[in-house]
Amino acid sequence: SQSASMKDAGSPPPAWLTRTAAGFQFLYKPQIDPEAPPSGFPPIDITVSDGSEPGTLLLTPTTNPFGEETERFKPFIAEIDKSTGRLVAYRRMITKGYLFQPQPEGYSYAKLERVGKNGAGHDGVHYITDYQLNIVHKIKSGVTGGTTDTHELVRTEPGNVLLISYRKRQQDLTALGGAPNAKVFDPVIVERTLDGETVWSWDGSQHVAVKDAVDGPDVNLAVHPPEAVDHAHPNAISVVDADHVLLSLKHQDCVLKIQKSTGAVIWRLGGPAAKCNEFSFIDDPKSGFSHQHSVRALPNGNILVFDNGTLHDVQESRAVEYELDEDAKTARLVWSYSNGQFSHAQGSVQRL
Repeated sequence: SQSASMKDAGSPPPAWLTRTAAGFQFLYKPQIDPEAPPSGFPPIDITVSDGSEPGTLLLTPTTNPFGEETERFKPFIAEIDKSTGRLVAYRRMITKGYLFQPQPEGYSYAKLERVGKNGAGHDGVHYITDYQLNIVHKIKSGVTGGTTDTHELVRTEPGNVLLISYRKRQQDLTALGGAPNAKVFDPVIVERTLDGETVWSWDGSQHVAVKDAVDGPDVNLAVHPPEAVDHAHPNAISVVDADHVLLSLKHQDCVLKIQKSTGAVIWRLGGPAAKCNEFSFIDDPKSGFSHQHSVRALPNGNILVFDNGTLHDVQESRAVEYELDEDAKTARLVWSYSNGQFSHAQGSVQRL
C-alpha cells in the first residue's frame, strides 16, 4: 500500500522535453534481486491471509512525475514477492511507467513519451522484455496520424500484439453544442507482429459516434481546437476467440464486441448512462457499469469488468462478472465485489 498527500498536478511539460527525457531511458539498466529498495521507492506493506497463493506482483509505483506532490515517489517498474514484500527486480523509469505485465518468456511495460490532454491523446511506446527486464522488442502502433496508447497491449494466438491508438480528425459538432471545426479523437485498434508489421486494424470512426458520448464530467463536446473531443476513450481490449475481440469505451459507458474478419460491431453492452446499450441487466442493483476499465473475456464465456461507478447515484467502485445471453441480449450479474472505495479514474480487476 502507498499513500501521498496530493496537490494540483500542475501543467504538463512541453512535448519535446518529455520525449527527450524518455529517450534517455536506456541509461537506466534493470536491477535483479537487489539487497535493498532504491531511494525514492515507496514503502510496501504486505498482509497475508489464509489461502493466499505464492508468487510475485508486478507494479508500477509512481506519483505524477510532473506534479507537485508533497511526498514524491520516483517512477519504477517493479517485481515484488507477494508473501514477503521483498523487491525481486526493478527498473527505474525517467517518465511514468505503465502496464507492467507478464508475457510469454518475459514481461512487457509501457512508458509515456508525450502528455495528452485530460487523459486522452497520450503517446508512448511498449517494450517486451526477458525475465531479467532486458528489452527484447520495442512496439509502436504504426497508425498514421495516431498515437501509441499505453492502456493496453494484448498478445494474440499467432504471437502478435493488439494495441490501442487515438487518431484525430475534424468534425462539425455544432448540432451537439460543439465547434464547427472541432477536433475529435477516434479509437483505433491495431494488430502487429513483434517486428512491427500491421496485420489487422479497426477504425472506430466508422462505428463509434460522438453523439453516443455519455453526459458527465469527463466528456466535454464543446472544447475548441487545438484541444480534441475525447468522446470514446478506449481503455481495454480482450480476445474472445480467433475472430472476435472486446473493446471498452470509457466515455460511452459501453463495451463493443467486434468481429475482426468483417470489422462489424456484433453488439454493444452499456450501463445505465450509455446511449448505445442493447442489453438488459438482470440481478444488478446498479443496472450495469459506469466509466469501466479492465474488461476481460473469461474462459467460461462471461465477462469481468472493473466498474468505476463514476455516474452511479452512489459513487462506489466494484468488480463485476456478467453472464451474457447474446441472443436474448441479457447480462446477468453472477458475482461482484466492493470494499466501499471509489476510483474516479484507472483501476482494474484480474481473475487469478
